[in-house]
Amino acid sequence: MSRQTERIGRSGEYLACSCIARETDTVTIMPHGSHADIVFEWNMTMYRCQVKTVTHIEKRRISWRFDLRKGSHSNQRRYVDNMIDVYALVNLKYQNIYFLPYKDCKKLQFSIDDKVMKSTNSIDSLFDAMSRIDVATNSRHCENKIHNASAKISNIGWFLRMGPLAQLVEQFPFKYFQTTYLSFFIFTFLY
Repeated sequence: MSRQTERIGRSGEYLACSCIARETDTVTIMPHGSHADIVFEWNMTMYRCQVKTVTHIEKRRISWRFDLRKGSHSNQRRYVDNMIDVYALVNLKYQNIYFLPYKDCKKLQFSIDDKVMKSTNSIDSLFDAMSRIDVATNSRHCENKIHNASAKISNIGWFLRMGPLAQLVEQFPFKYFQTTYLSFFIFTFLY
């Protein structure tokens, strides 16, 4: 990647970050090589944004074409599910951004008509995209909560067998009461 291409990409990231920062307090640009270019908080949930930047309409085209793949240096150029949540399609000529939820576009390229791109309001586009990705991201976070709960439950099993309360468990006269009561106690304590 040439220095000029890097500068174009980085300026697109800063423009997208600036737009998102107008609407939320937590926003940061990720280091080069990360799956996402920007990570930000929206309604108490963290989202990953991949920025794609263009400077001009390609020859013999009438629309702005965005390549939605990873850079050419990557072995696997296609993004997969749960890697990013939203694309920020930055147009440096008009200095605006078209936000596109990942779930709505799993293609390798995305084209936007010049009139649509010129009239795009970046903030409205951000709000529209975020309202459309809430469902997809909430299901991802539910899966994480289930995983975390099962991890805590397995820790309770260890805690009862090997942990500091193991001697206390043996003092209870009924096995069922031991497990049920202490599991409830520890589970309540962990939450």
